[in-house]
Amino acid sequence: MQELIGFGYWRSLYEPTLPDPEWFVDARWAAATRQAVLNYLQQGHPLLHFMGYSWCRFRCGTASGAMGTADLTDGTYCWPEGLRHYLLKHAVRLPEPLVQHILAQPAFPHSKAAQTSPTSPTTLTWWAAQVGWNPTKTSFLSESDEEIRTYVRRFDSGRMDFSDYSAAGLEAIERMVQQLRSVNN
Repeated sequence: MQELIGFGYWRSLYEPTLPDPEWFVDARWAAATRQAVLNYLQQGHPLLHFMGYSWCRFRCGTASGAMGTADLTDGTYCWPEGLRHYLLKHAVRLPEPLVQHILAQPAFPHSKAAQTSPTSPTTLTWWAAQVGWNPTKTSFLSESDEEIRTYVRRFDSGRMDFSDYSAAGLEAIERMVQQLRSVNN
């Protein structure tokens, strides 16, 4: 079974090693290319459905229900259903290797996508290494400020289990908590 390459999954309190969508904002992305990518993403084959909605990392007011609950695939890559929102509403531009993959397809590979299953292995390694074109900017790491305050309190009191995190993940958490303290003080 081919490993899927995940992209479009965003940094949050619970995924500190993933890219921030703000890093990828580029209002100058050619409209025709953006539309071709959007059309492709919309055709994604459902891979997994989750029991909760995602939320916009820009806190733009879009209802969580509009962000979706599924991961989609083309048989090579997988992405969250809500990724289209970021391209449409927030001028997020995807990295060039993804755009070239999409534009190189003569048509959406429906048969290849249909061969994947919820148990298809997925890696986020490539995606986690992406820094976009605005790597010093940041969006919201949580759906609410109260959730951020609670997270920092739990971190400070040592009431969090970090046993599943790698050394790089622990470093990302430390950097994130420092950033949250500087923003919320």
